[in-house]
Amino acid sequence: CGAFSPRPDPSRFFTLSSLPQVEQASLKNSTTPEKMFLGIGPIKFPGYLDRQEIVVRSAQNRFDVSEIDRWAEPLQENFARVLSENLALLLNTDLIIIHPWQPANRPRYQVEIEVFRFEANSERNGQLFARWSVLDNADKKVAVVKESRVTRNAKEKSTDGSVAALSEAVGD
Repeated sequence: CGAFSPRPDPSRFFTLSSLPQVEQASLKNSTTPEKMFLGIGPIKFPGYLDRQEIVVRSAQNRFDVSEIDRWAEPLQENFARVLSENLALLLNTDLIIIHPWQPANRPRYQVEIEVFRFEANSERNGQLFARWSVLDNADKKVAVVKESRVTRNAKEKSTDGSVAALSEAVGD
């Protein structure tokens, strides 16, 4: 009967983080002529990332899903929040909102993102592949469409290292 006693939950929870404080201090001193009102989203993620468990790409067509390492919040929401924090810092503005927004509060510029890949690889390096576009809502035109492919090396081969590398990829 003693074998069925309760066991502690081994789950570990992770979150992405925004740009480091050192970088923030130097960027806040920069001046921009006019503060930009920017909207982030919608952001689309692949279905395999719509889960709490952390996913690692172990081979070209195979994933390992962690049984104990989990995202502390939905990954898509965490990604959007960290991206908006980073852009607010880099653009020196606090006028950033995340989709969905009210029609009366529509931003002048909008960044739409389709994420194709956002995971660690077998070496635990963070990979972010995405297509993004900037829309000028005043003119109702697409101002720019780009594709980003960012790989950041993990400082240690662990979930901590790969989540830090993914955070750096979002910063890039």
